[in-house]
Amino acid sequence: KSHPLIKIINHSFIDLPTPSNISAWWNFGSLLGVCLILQILTG
Repeated sequence: KSHPLIKIINHSFIDLPTPSNISAWWNFGSLLGVCLILQILTG
């Protein structure tokens, strides 16, 4: 169902241990960063 690269990204960025008060913003920012990198790489 899910792409292997997405699983790697999820484990390396989203599942990082962070303080609970910033975890939601950390996840949001990580997803935005991944989308930005994908857009740059794919043109």
